[in-house]
Order: sequence, then structure tokens, then C-alpha cells
Amino acid sequence: MRIAIITNSYPPRMGGLEQHIENLAHGLAGLGHEVWVLTIAVQTGTREDDGVRVLTGRSHLPVAEVISFPGPGTTRALARFLREKHIDLVSTHTRFFPMSLVGLRAARRAGLPVIHTEHGSGFVTNPSPVISLGSRTVDLTAGRYVLSHAQKVLGVSPEAAAFATRLGAREAEVFYNAITPPPAGTTVDRPGHLVFVGRMVAGKGWDTFLDALAQLRADGLSVDGEVLGDGAELALARQRAAQLGLDEVVAVRGRVPQHEVQAALRGATLVNPTVLSEGFQTTLLESIAVEGRVVTFDVPGARLLREQGAPVTVCGERSTASLVRSLREVLEHPAPVAPPELIAPWTWPVRAQQYAQIAEQVVRDWHRG
Repeated sequence: MRIAIITNSYPPRMGGLEQHIENLAHGLAGLGHEVWVLTIAVQTGTREDDGVRVLTGRSHLPVAEVISFPGPGTTRALARFLREKHIDLVSTHTRFFPMSLVGLRAARRAGLPVIHTEHGSGFVTNPSPVISLGSRTVDLTAGRYVLSHAQKVLGVSPEAAAFATRLGAREAEVFYNAITPPPAGTTVDRPGHLVFVGRMVAGKGWDTFLDALAQLRADGLSVDGEVLGDGAELALARQRAAQLGLDEVVAVRGRVPQHEVQAALRGATLVNPTVLSEGFQTTLLESIAVEGRVVTFDVPGARLLREQGAPVTVCGERSTASLVRSLREVLEHPAPVAPPELIAPWTWPVRAQQYAQIAEQVVRDWHRG
């Protein structure tokens, strides 16, 4: 097949969404499909990305470092591109991104089916009432349009699929997130090394992580930690670590390459105190894959992984006190690490094959009318 992935964001910008799309693109290309990624950014251009062709147009009007908009005429230009390249299928991601709506409209003009993948499990949570109201308005208008008009809707967790259905999708199939299998490595078991991985924004939980680590040390427990991720509140996190007297035991490192994330998580304890509307966080899988443990607030996928035998502890409530109690339990009684066979079904070679099968069926159904 010839597949065009139309998305607001793609590496070198990094995050869970971008990793999902990059891995999907490479996985499909590895199966022999021709894949184009059509995206927007400040830096424009065309490049080859391990067999995937990436075309980047100019982005405009950035909002809260999350959303930006394509320029006028993008829908028309994309429709022309889809026809000229004889694309078979369009893939879009996350209902509130402008490029999802633009990609859907371009596909309709070119007479092509669309698979939309939903990565969120609820309305955007933000301390700013203006952003919360604005994002909900977008969800109930453009987002609902995308979900109700795509030929196939996937959700990266049961919660994401259910949310997509509530918002307008006729039905949504669960298409779990996945990871690239990590390279083999020597693991030192170190449950007392606590790691936070995520965007440095309100609600993601970096502040709760630091407060919990400070409380554990005040209680006499020998723990240290790392904070990995970039964002608007990175400087604030460094200030908070200094205020709590954690300078010598917590490294607030900012964004690091993926292999350094894996090294930080190996044998350690991932701490995931997010209160945002997450889809399915691959950091949970990444930690389990490198013989680590997870302590998390109740997020999509956590209970399922625990039921499968992964060393995942889900806090009873979303509070610092509950996080401290859960961490103390893990530190005193560390669960056995997961066997390698547990993580195999959660890797991209498996998931890309699943997506290709879904795409082939959507294209067949489309041509049958």
C-alpha cells in the first residue's frame, strides 16, 4: 500500500505521540509499504527517514507549545499530493490537532479512506480555564467531525477508544501503544533509584514526584532520582528540587536521547504521578522491558499490565501521600521483574503488522463501497 500519515508533529520533536507515529511509519515501511509523513514545523523541508519520506510544511500560530496551524491552502495542496502519489490510505492522529481535520478533508477531496488513531482518553486537563474551555470547544467541533467521519477509528487504550466513541466515533477499536524492543544490557537491581519521564508541564506530575522523594528521604529511606523531559516548567522543577534540598540526590536533566532514557530506567523504579488525560504511556512498557518497576497513578494500561504479571503498583488515589505509601511498599518489598516474554506482544514489530492488516481491510471495504 501507499500510506500518507498526516500529523501536526513528528520527530525531531519528541514525545509519546511523535514516538508512536515514527515507530508506526518505520514499522509499515519495514513491511514493504510506501510511507509518507506530511507534517508542519518551524523548519521546513524534505528528508528521508529510514525508508520513510518526510515532508514538512511551515507551522503558524503556536499555542501553549502543543498546537500550531498549517498555512492557507494546505488542504488543497495535500489533496493534490495524495492524488499525484496514488496514495491508498490516509492516517491521522489525535482529534484536536488541526492537521487531523486538514488531513481528513484532503482525503475526502482525493476520494481516500482515513484511519484516525486517538491518543487521548479524555478532554484536555489544564490549570488555565481559557485553555481548558478552548480545547473542549475544539473537541466538540473539529474533533467530533474527525472522529465521526473517519472510516476507521483506533484508540491506544480502552479508555481512549471509549472516549472517541463518546465524542462521535461510530465505533473505535483498541490499538494499544507499543515500544521498540530495547537492546540487551546488564541490569543492576536498584528499586531505590526513582525516575520521572515526561513533559515538564502542569499536571504531568514532576512536582508530586519531587515532593514524594523528599518525603521518603525525610523518613530515612535511601532513595535518589532523575527527572527526564523538557517543557515550560523545567526551570521551575530545578528550583523546586533546590528548595527541597534534593540537589545532591536528584538530577533534573531535561530532554535526553532515548537510549539514555532506557539506561536511566534499567533496574530502577519509574514513578508516574500524572493527572492528565493520558492515552497509553509507553514509558510504562519501557520500564518493564529493562527490568524496572512502575509506581503510577491510575492511568490507562497500568492495571492491565499488572494483571499480566508486570511489576506495576497502582496508587489508591492521586495524591502525594498515596504515592509515598506505594513507593515505600515497593522499596520494602520489591516485586520480581517481568520475564522477557511478557513484553514481546507490546513491541512495534507486532503492532505494525496489526495496523497493516487493519489498513488493508479498510482499503478493501472502501473500494467495495
